[in-house]
Amino acid sequence: MAQTSTPSPVTPASLAIPRVDTHLQKFSQAGTLTLTALAFIFQLPLLVAIGAVVLALSALVPALGPFRLVYRGVLAPTHILRPRIVEDDPAPHRFAQGVGAVFLIAASLALYVAQAPAVGWTLDLIVFVLSTLNFTVGFCAGCFVYYHLGRLGLLPRVRYAGGFHWRGV
Repeated sequence: MAQTSTPSPVTPASLAIPRVDTHLQKFSQAGTLTLTALAFIFQLPLLVAIGAVVLALSALVPALGPFRLVYRGVLAPTHILRPRIVEDDPAPHRFAQGVGAVFLIAASLALYVAQAPAVGWTLDLIVFVLSTLNFTVGFCAGCFVYYHLGRLGLLPRVRYAGGFHWRGV
């Protein structure tokens, strides 16, 4: 007779532990750096605007984030990428995406409305550099800012013990 394993009990404490999928984060970072790089290389302001919408959606309504939808709908089911869930607060990561969205919105306005290409492409490159830094060495500048703003009482404090962690590669 085969034994069936019973799922571990779900307790309120286990539900309160915030978690993130690091492979989804890496995929999002790769997508952001690719969009911003291609926009700059080929001088395509439309890609800057698309990047702004993608990051804004990801920050404001994470379930509708385009990178998340591709990851969950294509990459995870086909095992191209497998989820790697770790204890971490998702709020700093959403904050970082929101800051990236603000920079790309400002870049789009500079490129389309203000006719200030130097400002627009500089803002695009800032997002490119910061997403590349996060993707390659695991340092999230937006998360770092979020953590310190939380310590100052300007944003909610992170919801996991130990404060800011630089995970590295």
